[in-house]
Amino acid sequence: MQVKDIAREDDGERQEAVLTIVASPEEVKAAADEFFRQVGQREIPGFRKGKAPRAVLEQQVGGHENAMGGVTEILINEQAFPVIDSTGVIFLDEPSFNVDEVLEEGTSFTFTVSGPVAPIMQLSSYDPVSIDMPPEETTDAEVEQQIEQLRDHYHTFVDIEDPDHAAEMGDYVRATMTISNNADGRLVSGIRNTKRMMGLGEGTMPLSFDEKLLGAKAGDDLEFDFEAKNADGTSEYGDGDLHAQVHIEGFRRREVPALDDAFAAKLGSADVDDLRWQVRRNIGMQKAEELPKLKVDRAIDAAMARLEGEVPAYFADFVRQDVGREFMQNLKEQGVDLQQWMLQNSIDGDAMKEDIAREAERRAAIDCTLEAVFAHHGWELTDADIDALFEGEDDPQAVRASWEAANRTADLRKMARRSKAASWLADTANVTVVE
Repeated sequence: MQVKDIAREDDGERQEAVLTIVASPEEVKAAADEFFRQVGQREIPGFRKGKAPRAVLEQQVGGHENAMGGVTEILINEQAFPVIDSTGVIFLDEPSFNVDEVLEEGTSFTFTVSGPVAPIMQLSSYDPVSIDMPPEETTDAEVEQQIEQLRDHYHTFVDIEDPDHAAEMGDYVRATMTISNNADGRLVSGIRNTKRMMGLGEGTMPLSFDEKLLGAKAGDDLEFDFEAKNADGTSEYGDGDLHAQVHIEGFRRREVPALDDAFAAKLGSADVDDLRWQVRRNIGMQKAEELPKLKVDRAIDAAMARLEGEVPAYFADFVRQDVGREFMQNLKEQGVDLQQWMLQNSIDGDAMKEDIAREAERRAAIDCTLEAVFAHHGWELTDADIDALFEGEDDPQAVRASWEAANRTADLRKMARRSKAASWLADTANVTVVE
């Protein structure tokens, strides 16, 4: 079979590819021979298997036209898909095979294959992108920041014994409280004579609540209204003002360990200098692993901002199905049920769908961006580009052969195009180092 023509159609909503494929007379004959061989294996009165004449076999399937239809199916099912794969066209859905003529032996046979494909889009510029990146070398500031995080991890709470201590931001208040809704007086679920420790200004409770506790002392009983909104406008307690009854049990302050040799020894270091050396080494190792990936991601994001127009909805919808399947597969591998996961993480179904839709739009835009970069530069793929996809496999050639046998060469070429375009974006990016 040969591909006579590849056309792309765009109706303004989605893009389709139409392939015109021609089978040679020899290929038609081979398919006919196979079809009649299969029919000949049936039990036909008066004939041994495989010995009935062609005319009788045609009668067995309802006549000549039906027989040629069966030959067409064999021809398409056994030979068309490798030919389609060889073109590099990837249909987003099962393609339609359009046969406008009755196949006849001794002549060539032409048919078309059509279906939706990923859209071709353009960028406003194909110049190297500009990105910000952290320094490759580990800085003193990074070391100190990491050490402060380690100290913070080992924090403790110490009771404030001063009976005259008045609550201030940064304190941790031990309290018993009840909260109800002002509108109907109903109690907020889980907060009735509930003992809690709250960090004032830490976001444990809304800021409007924390402010009502300022100046209070141990043993005080407070009653006040407050707005349920957090700093970002969200609320875990519903809409409207709430009413609080609070008994102050006492106060604590949060202390982190001193940065000394004892603390360093607790972390497995000889002394503070050795701790800094180990932290610097670990940050360096982390950077060596993560910065190349970060550079690629930021370069792609910068290029994606140049994408002209919106990604067509049909393509985002197709990618969304992949994102959803990937999400469900991840849950399955973790042995977690979807409903259980949503309950454990307080995830709303509609919000989850919106997140998946946003991720699908992002991935679709990345795909269009990288394909646009590759096409603009007119690069050609080599076998080495394909082989690079399987680096790290125990038997790279066997894995590649399995893809090709499954008629997924076009998928491999797409992956290689994306990899080549992403590498170029990262390698040519104008980088500003920002600590």
